[in-house]
Amino acid sequence: NTAKTPDNLFPDTNTPLLPKSEYDGTYPWVEGAPLTSRPAPENFYIYQAQKPDQNWAGYWGTTDDIPNVDYVRNELAVTPGFKDKISKVQKYLIPEGIQIQEGTVEPQTHNGVTYPGGGSQIFILNKADKDKLIPIGKPKPIQ
Repeated sequence: NTAKTPDNLFPDTNTPLLPKSEYDGTYPWVEGAPLTSRPAPENFYIYQAQKPDQNWAGYWGTTDDIPNVDYVRNELAVTPGFKDKISKVQKYLIPEGIQIQEGTVEPQTHNGVTYPGGGSQIFILNKADKDKLIPIGKPKPIQ
């Protein structure tokens, strides 16, 4: 667990910001861009790109509409190293009060290919809370 020091706290909530070292060299946030931590408001929805065999919520999502796999790879910088196959999008309701982080996707590199990022992303800060996400409808297939 991250020690609470002035360098790793969000000033508005005193919630720890995960340090770069927690991300194994794949820091997800654009440095210098707004990054906030807050409790999810009422009626807060995200979309998650999922693998063909995935039927559970992950820790990461976006408020962006995900039209296709190309968007996931490029705007959300989901490399094949993170998720080798992507076939669907699931919409989730994040229950009010669950702590989230919001920011802009940092470019990622995998096997010499750079995935540019730039989309919005949401992270479920407390990992036990991901199981509280409520799926809305059935997953939407994407190509």
